[in-house]
Amino acid sequence: MTEIPVIPVLSASKQPEKMWARADRFIDELNTIEGFEFRVSQGNGEDEEAGVLLVLNGGTGIPAVECGKNKPGPVILLAHPLDNSLSAALEILAYLRGIGKKAVVVQAVGDWKKDLRQLLIICAAGNEVRQSRIGRIGQEQFTGYPFPTPVEELIKKTWGPEIVDIPSSAVTERYKELQDDSRSAELVKEMAVGNRGVAEPGADGADDLKGAAIIYLALRELVDEYEVDAVAINCFDLLPVLKNTAHYALAKLNNDGVMAACEGDIITATGMLIAKEVTGQPSFMANPCMVDVEKGLITLAHCAVARTMCSSHKPCSRFEPGIGAACQGHMPPDDYTLFRIGGKDLQEIYTALTTYQSNSEGGNPCRTQVTLKFYDPKKAEELLRRPLGNHHLVIKGGHEEKLLKYHDLFLTQNLSPVGQ
Repeated sequence: MTEIPVIPVLSASKQPEKMWARADRFIDELNTIEGFEFRVSQGNGEDEEAGVLLVLNGGTGIPAVECGKNKPGPVILLAHPLDNSLSAALEILAYLRGIGKKAVVVQAVGDWKKDLRQLLIICAAGNEVRQSRIGRIGQEQFTGYPFPTPVEELIKKTWGPEIVDIPSSAVTERYKELQDDSRSAELVKEMAVGNRGVAEPGADGADDLKGAAIIYLALRELVDEYEVDAVAINCFDLLPVLKNTAHYALAKLNNDGVMAACEGDIITATGMLIAKEVTGQPSFMANPCMVDVEKGLITLAHCAVARTMCSSHKPCSRFEPGIGAACQGHMPPDDYTLFRIGGKDLQEIYTALTTYQSNSEGGNPCRTQVTLKFYDPKKAEELLRRPLGNHHLVIKGGHEEKLLKYHDLFLTQNLSPVGQ
């Protein structure tokens, strides 16, 4: 249960007894919203999250702005149809946004509690992301964009997570220490549960699977030791040393709720963390392999997918070197959201709602291959015309609206729409 402070703001021109009685009724209504507990706050502490500013009547601009302008995080203004509450809320919203403060108005009409709950989930997600830490194991070979400042600084400034460097040698050293750990045998058995078979690895498959399990144990211990919430590892650094990859480990970490990206891609790891907190879902980090603008189709593929995202799965080798252990999954029919952060200052996002078309195997793409159809065909053209990078996240379900709201509430500055 997440506790939310509610700060009533009222002008002196109305009977205070009437206004406080109204505030009490709102608190009772608010406490019917699932997952949250609301309490009245005077809003005196600057370090306290802004929560909800309950605009009880008109003439409340000065106290509301004074209360909200120095609070961390976005300000939610709750207005109602009586006593010029909405009029005051609109003035407050304009002023706060004018000084660079993120704020939004919710009107207590219609299905307002559902709208407020979604905003509170997004705000809670933002708080978690801003306080999170991402472990970077090995440097990304090519960031894919000529950033003006180091990318870890942009991530911290724009989205909040701190990047923590973990030496690649820590993985190899921990791998050697865990060679006789009995947990690896249990993990190998777990890999076989519910599989469609083990087409690959080949003759050395047993050793590959055991090695993959030990890499997972090593990464799991390092995640806990360095107290990180997500991780990005350059898997290619492991190939010459361990003759194996981290793709099974990354898939399992995502199952565990630790968002894990490969190729040392801390930008995508940041996106995975945002997606998890906003949607409650893991995501599949994938390469676009084909975009058919005319048909509105996209095929994406990669070698590490969380088993919880798959209707079936099987171990296989990593695509390009043909060694090690990865996970080939079939994703079930459903709607899926594509998501990517990027741009010059990492201030842009790409989102698109799609629906499942097919899974495929073999050929040149990586192991897990899924073809999706855009609901809006223009999104296919946009991806080709102004891509924010290569890796895109595939998230089960329709989450475009939530991700766009998150972007609006937590971005450090407003951007013009595409094409303007």
